[in-house]
Amino acid sequence: MMLNDGLFVSPAMRISELAGRKMLISWLVRWSMCPEDRLGYDPTMRRVFDQSDLDIGGSNNDDPMDDVRYTIDCYDDESKKTVKYVTKRTIMPADTLLGRHTRCFVATRYAGSGSDSSAGEVAIKDLWLPATHPSFGYQRNEIKLLRKIRDTFEQDTPDHIYPKLIVGGHVRLTQKDKSVIDTTDAIFKAAGVKRIDPPSDSDADSAWNQQLLRAHRRTVMSPVGHSIKTVQNEAELIIVLAEAMRCYSSILSQCGILHRDISTNNILVVRDGKDTIPRGLLIDFDLAVEVNKHKRSACPESLGTMPYMSIANILNLDTPRMALDDWESLLYVVCWLATVGISSDHRVADAELENKQIKHWRTGTTKMIADAKRNHMDSAKSFRFIIVKKFCEQYELLPRFAIALHNALFGNEKCPGAYLDDDDDGNKSTDGPNDPLIKRCAYVNEIVANLEGVLEKFKRKAQAVFTL
Repeated sequence: MMLNDGLFVSPAMRISELAGRKMLISWLVRWSMCPEDRLGYDPTMRRVFDQSDLDIGGSNNDDPMDDVRYTIDCYDDESKKTVKYVTKRTIMPADTLLGRHTRCFVATRYAGSGSDSSAGEVAIKDLWLPATHPSFGYQRNEIKLLRKIRDTFEQDTPDHIYPKLIVGGHVRLTQKDKSVIDTTDAIFKAAGVKRIDPPSDSDADSAWNQQLLRAHRRTVMSPVGHSIKTVQNEAELIIVLAEAMRCYSSILSQCGILHRDISTNNILVVRDGKDTIPRGLLIDFDLAVEVNKHKRSACPESLGTMPYMSIANILNLDTPRMALDDWESLLYVVCWLATVGISSDHRVADAELENKQIKHWRTGTTKMIADAKRNHMDSAKSFRFIIVKKFCEQYELLPRFAIALHNALFGNEKCPGAYLDDDDDGNKSTDGPNDPLIKRCAYVNEIVANLEGVLEKFKRKAQAVFTL
């Protein structure tokens, strides 16, 4: 049995011995007589071998997996209807044995015997998330949040792009003529075994059937974007980041949703044409939460993507998670890309990265990573000398952009730096509520306004490059 959180195998079978051969034959016979709902495959996703009727174009890559096509049934929890799509290419394969098994595809609506290309391209996301019971009640429900974003912006359309949910729901299977949600509970039930929640004490004895409850979810969204690594120059990168953060601010202010995972993987590049100015799209609301419409903050919780997590997030400081944490993540995204290179033409080798202090943002204990970031962010001098000086030398806009973001975030005179002033012994201090990272929560609106001003200023500078 292969589950998201464990693999379970039969006892060893020694084929050279009679008992081993008997066990093998017994397994083969049982497999041959096994009902379909116990074979473990996903019947809602089918590989297409005859692609003659599919008007979906060829692959632009050398990866043979890009020529593999599937038809996928996508069930919508709200309308209670199933829509069929056919994939054009795989964006992200589920290439790990354990975990969420996230897969992403570019697809079009399936129309009868072929593809309905007139309906436009969509992105399909398929994954297994931890869930409560029933599975609809999971606190961080991306489908619920995307539905709220869609409904809000359909009434008051913004002038930026946003992730628009088309279909969203749990994958449903048929077991013994009944429609059931595809969860780990359903898997155990098909195997005739009851799943048990894992013990809260990690040292407690556990049985093989003590597994997390996970629910299989599938979303269909538009528009379709490309990796942020496809930007062609630093001007495009700044425009994409500025657009994505405008989307972020609108979603926070109008929908009351805090993203909490700004990273290079969650900002996409959207192009309307080959020579048009790119736009930025913010995606992946798996870690997002609805927040108090007045305070715009969430309870302290340590989550996100290294090396982009804010210092307060890494240390799980006793202060609300708010927009400043996500803006801090944006600064780290800029610094990381400016250091390692924003495209394949500029990419810095891992061996060369080992000579840069930014490497400490992703290796070591959480305290070591947080301490490194505090040191790097504490003053304009340390930030420029330790971080900005190591940017790829061909960049001109990005160093100024990063310095302006850093000044707006860590240079506010009411809560400057990432440490308190040196004490009499010359030591740095954080000292609880006097920690600048905690004090700045009182000035969040002022700091965010300054950050938004920086983005708008540099977006105009970047756009001017395209008019030259």
